[in-house]
Amino acid sequence: METIDWSKLTPEERVEQYAIENYKHGLNCAECVLSALQREGALDIPKEAVGMGVGFGGGIGLSGLTCGALSAAVLANGLRYGRKDPYTVPAEERGKEVAGKYYRRYHALVREFVAENGSPTCAEISAPHGAWESRERRIHCLQLIGRAARLAYRYLQMPQDEAFALPYEGKTMKQFDGAKPETLPYPTPHLVIRK
Repeated sequence: METIDWSKLTPEERVEQYAIENYKHGLNCAECVLSALQREGALDIPKEAVGMGVGFGGGIGLSGLTCGALSAAVLANGLRYGRKDPYTVPAEERGKEVAGKYYRRYHALVREFVAENGSPTCAEISAPHGAWESRERRIHCLQLIGRAARLAYRYLQMPQDEAFALPYEGKTMKQFDGAKPETLPYPTPHLVIRK
């Protein structure tokens, strides 16, 4: 087992290594990312707040949906850059404001994550790497968690005005109006929604 010289790492590299270390110590994917950002001082939250990530593990409670590491990256950025009091914005402008400005950061973050990992879903990311309990899958997730922590850190360093100017690339929800579930970009056939 190699020893890491933490003093020689950049903050982004430290966040990645903290996340990997967290995973090796039994934290789930979302907890790993949040704890790494908190440990580095990139996210000003009490240690106990890392617990808000526990339900996101395994694609939200082992459902295989949105990757917990991705969810934590979005959550961390929302904690820093989200609207602190949306009610200060007039009601008729709130929806337009959030779509016109705030969602751009998260849209770009998700697109970058998907470009690197092929999907935003835990099930699709994990499936090629063997059974859930397999060593191969755990190693893959360990590496992915480290990269997701770096991604979260990079977006935390992006000033709000820069994020507000990011373009929407690819499809947004407007293009999915009236779409059949099987035509959506990330169908989840393992989930059955009962009416």
